[in-house]
Amino acid sequence: MRTGHRQATASTGQHYERHPVSCDIEGDVYSGHYWVAGMILVVSTATGGTSRQLAGQPPAVLARTLLREFILARRDNPAALSGQG
Repeated sequence: MRTGHRQATASTGQHYERHPVSCDIEGDVYSGHYWVAGMILVVSTATGGTSRQLAGQPPAVLARTLLREFILARRDNPAALSGQG
C-alpha cells in the first residue's frame, strides 16, 4: 500500500521516508520534503536544501522552521547560497 511518501536514498543505499513540508511567507506558499537520517533532519526543495540536528524537536516542526529559514535566506541573499557571495 502506498502512502504517497517518496523514498530518499542515502549514499549507503539506505532509504528514508520523505514527508511533505510547506510554509507560508507573506501569502506565498513554499513546499519541499523532509526526512530523518539518524539524528539529522534534511529538508529538500527544488532549489536546494538544508539540514540540522533534531535536538529534541518534533521533525515536522523543525522541517517547517528550516524550510522557512532556507527560503528567507535564499530570497534575501541568493548569491550567498550559490557560493558566489
